[in-house]
Amino acid sequence: MPLLSMTSLLRHALDGGYAVGYFEAWNLESLLAVKDAAEAAESPVIIGFNGKFLGNRHRRVKEIIDHYGSLGRSVAEHARVPIALILNEAYEPALLQAALDAGFNVVMHDHEGCSLEQSIQINISLVRAAHAVGAEVEAELGELPAWDIGEKKMSAGIATDPGEAERFVTMTGVDALAVAVGNVHILEGRKSRLDLDLLAQLRKRIRIPLVLHGGTGIEKDDLKAAIAAGICKVNVGTALRRTFINSMKGYFQKHDADILDPGEVTSTGGELDMLAAARADVAAEVVRLMRIFGSVKKAGA
Repeated sequence: MPLLSMTSLLRHALDGGYAVGYFEAWNLESLLAVKDAAEAAESPVIIGFNGKFLGNRHRRVKEIIDHYGSLGRSVAEHARVPIALILNEAYEPALLQAALDAGFNVVMHDHEGCSLEQSIQINISLVRAAHAVGAEVEAELGELPAWDIGEKKMSAGIATDPGEAERFVTMTGVDALAVAVGNVHILEGRKSRLDLDLLAQLRKRIRIPLVLHGGTGIEKDDLKAAIAAGICKVNVGTALRRTFINSMKGYFQKHDADILDPGEVTSTGGELDMLAAARADVAAEVVRLMRIFGSVKKAGA
């Protein structure tokens, strides 16, 4: 089916007491895994890619955002469930504009390093450009701590201030707001606890949909409580990448690829195809998370 607006999916989720997952992809297999999971679970879903990664200046080959927009739109058009398509967390406003031109119907600026006033001005311009083509804008206020896997330490974060958030939303006209209420980016091996009192204050003052990034590292009970309190979109990326990596590691523990036909290992989609196995493993993880978010069987509701 054609892409649907993100806010239509999130308003339905808010009314129904569940959350729509944004499950971040990085290649064809991961994107199709999310689609597979959504169809199996009969769940609405948000698909997309990370703008910081695609726009990374240290990439060996510069990416063309049109490829990713065309890929995302094609997957949505052939899916049996409602889908929105986001370019998530891009630093460069020019890349976000290119994403709108490429057919993404949601974009989000990463405000790291920006002052509040700079972020307001960037999002005012972004909202104007997005709304002109029927697309939408997610923004973030506050700063999530980030877990350094190698160093086993966490950076400092800044919790979302309810007053600043209300002013930001009023001035920019953004369509959804990601908040920092104890959630952590890239958290593995432990779980964060959410400040549900702060979330309640934000929900009281902000009428647009609220979003949690860092879904991998949040306690399941806290996630459910946050959704009950009005969170209607949860972002997950790290858990899917880890699932993909672990699937590939497991494949090479079970199979000697040196004595297998390379086509069987990479291309046939059969029992000996490591990419097909990783796709299935990622899809299973997405379905597990959709059950926690409460979005199963909500595609036709």
